[in-house]
Amino acid sequence: MTPAPRPGAGEPLLDAAALRQLESLSLAGVETIVSGFGGQRAGAGRSRGLEFVDYRRYTPGDDLRSIDWNVYARLREVVVKASPSEGHVDLALLLDGSRSMQSGEPPKFGYAQQLGAMLGTVALLGSDVVAVHLLADGDSWTAARLTAPHLVTELVEEMSTLPRGQRTDLTASVRAYRRQSPDADLAVLLTDAFAESADIESAVGELAGSAHAAAVVHVVDSAEAATPLRGPVELRDSESGERVVVDVTPAVRRSYGERFEREALRLRELCEANGVAYVRAPTEVPPLDLLFDVARGAELVTL
Repeated sequence: MTPAPRPGAGEPLLDAAALRQLESLSLAGVETIVSGFGGQRAGAGRSRGLEFVDYRRYTPGDDLRSIDWNVYARLREVVVKASPSEGHVDLALLLDGSRSMQSGEPPKFGYAQQLGAMLGTVALLGSDVVAVHLLADGDSWTAARLTAPHLVTELVEEMSTLPRGQRTDLTASVRAYRRQSPDADLAVLLTDAFAESADIESAVGELAGSAHAAAVVHVVDSAEAATPLRGPVELRDSESGERVVVDVTPAVRRSYGERFEREALRLRELCEANGVAYVRAPTEVPPLDLLFDVARGAELVTL
């Protein structure tokens, strides 16, 4: 894997305005996001790591020891924990770093970096634990394990400078991640799912077994879902380099669009069958808007 430049030609993954909005999500914590994703694996009991704290405003007579001073330091609001914490949530962010993720406008990888940085920030601000993992070439590269709210800047820096890989081998990469890291409470895979069907199927199964709850964020560039190409064109596989000449007729364009949506639906059904939540993330939707939609439990897309 090779080091990658910052995405967005110097634009930050997280600015002050976005951080202020993410602070409002951090009060509800990662559970809000999990609920929007569709909850934990079907049939599984809530794990210790996903036992979340409820908050309410302080009222006279409340035990001063129940005040969350981290929340007060951030928001200047005095709130108390309505139930005892059962432990921090351990969040694993897995980013597909294969070459196909570098395509699109905006680039899908840059979009995944920004979305991952924002989700990780929500977790850190809620005093949860975050680790970032780059998946490519059948391997996994792991950044530092971050454990405190003041490490948001370090999270953004790590996410901004992730290495990149070449080819997609999601199954081997997820297995490598599992060998190197303990099972997380919540594992979120951000990928464009450009891989062979058998690889996707196995990878989702591996992901389901890697955490108490898991989600696939399907990063989609609309231009890929409905190709603008017309006439004879030479196509090159971004990972293998293989070239092929295709006459893109209206019928071919229609067939391609239908197949793209069939594959997206198959991925969603595959996730559901494995108890993994599925979220479609079109790159034209700002990552911050997507996160708030997910937190509200909104239906992001109808397939």
